[in-house]
Amino acid sequence: MSESKPLWTQDQAIAFEAALEAINDVIAGYSEDIEHARNASPPLEQRIAWLKMRIMQARDVGDALATTDDASVAEVLREYSAIVRARDAAGSNAKAA
Repeated sequence: MSESKPLWTQDQAIAFEAALEAINDVIAGYSEDIEHARNASPPLEQRIAWLKMRIMQARDVGDALATTDDASVAEVLREYSAIVRARDAAGSNAKAA
């Protein structure tokens, strides 16, 4: 009986999981922003619609991502991690002000 070769490497699996985590972190941030926009007086309907669109886009990216597509996984990780870092930096700056 021969051993079957794994479908992906451990490094690919780790990068893939990190990319999905970044996507989920972005979605969580957008969801929190929706809640703030809903609580505004009056509610910021255009902002809510834009955030919902971005959530759908992020979900589509996650659904389309393949563990073995190194280039796409790396690009998603760069893009979505940058969004998270920018959001975190904006939050830190707002708290400091």
